[in-house]
Parts: sequence; C-alpha cells; structure tokens
Amino acid sequence: MAEVKKLIIYGAGGLGKEVKALLDAINKKEPLWDFVGFIDDDHEKENVLGGIEFLKNTDNRISVIVAIGSPMIKSKIVDKLNDIPNIDYPILIHPSAVIMDEENISIGKGSVITAGVVITTDVKIGEHVLLNLNTTIGHDTEIGHFSSLMPGVNVAGGVTIEYEVMVGSGANILNGVKLGSGSIIGAGAVVLDHVDNNITVVGVPAKKIK
Repeated sequence: MAEVKKLIIYGAGGLGKEVKALLDAINKKEPLWDFVGFIDDDHEKENVLGGIEFLKNTDNRISVIVAIGSPMIKSKIVDKLNDIPNIDYPILIHPSAVIMDEENISIGKGSVITAGVVITTDVKIGEHVLLNLNTTIGHDTEIGHFSSLMPGVNVAGGVTIEYEVMVGSGANILNGVKLGSGSIIGAGAVVLDHVDNNITVVGVPAKKIK
C-alpha cells in the first residue's frame, strides 16, 4: 500500500474546491492524500489555514498544489514557495483521465490533470500546468510551465504551447500552431496561425485584439 502524504491546496477559490474534489476521487480509488487544508492570501475565506506564512512555519515535509488559474499569478506564487524548504509538488491525475501512451508522455511536477482529459502520445507537459475538464491533447504536443487550459479545449497534433499561456474554455488549437509565452487565447477561439508572445487573440478564426 502506498504511503499517505499530507497535502495543502494553495488557493481557496473555485479551482481550489475542484482540486479538493479531484483529491477525493483519487482517494476513493486508493487512499494517497491526507488533505490538511487550504491556504490563501485572503485569510477570511472559509476553511483557510492562513497565508504563505503558514507554510514558512511548517517544519515537516508537505505536498502543495497551487490551484490558481492565472498562469502569471501561479508562476509568482511558485517563485515564493521555492524559497521554503520541505515543500514538494505532486502530480494529480483524475482517475477518469485517459493517458493513452504512458511511456511516451511526460508530466512535470505540480501539474493537475482533471476529469475527462485525454492525452494521446508523444506529449510533453511542463511543471504546474492545468488541464481542465474534458480537454484533449493531440500527438507531439509540448505545453510549457504554468500554462492553464480551461474546460473543453481541443489541442491538435504538433502544437507548441510555451510558458504561462492561458487558453480559454472551448478553444481549438489546430495542427502545428505555436502559442507564444504569455499569450491569451479567448474562449471559443479557433487558432489557425502562430500567436506571438504576450498577445491576446479571440474569435473564429482567432485574431489579435488591441
């Protein structure tokens, strides 16, 4: 039987609650996680243990998942957490997610793979990546650190998603497209061409907005 580890969720908002539900689903299949509680910069939220100071005062080794949708904010939080010893970042995968070719798929620490996600083959997923509900990832795709893909995103084959990219719900990223670091893809967009760094695109087909 696997060791049960203590885990804290950083972020007590809606995504944090969804990650807690994901933990519960994993534990129903096999008890792996002892949920300690949420930490959040907004200490007045319900069931919050405190802010980052709570982790700084923790002597024992503990696992942390950063449940923040915004790639930029998520990156900044992890930068702060990296100064604290005794923290590790597990990978959480919902039992209903489909990993078709495990030997040829890599997933970085701190990443969260939610219910209904399908990942095919030859896929590289960076650290602290969120693949939200029912997202599909095609072959030979790379997803950079801290990127967040919202529910129902469809990523075709040979796509490159660089660091800190936000892809809105229901967006479709076509074959061979590259999404530059810090780019934002609007909900429902259909991306046919490369997107430069720090650019926002929306619509069908997706076009840059000022």
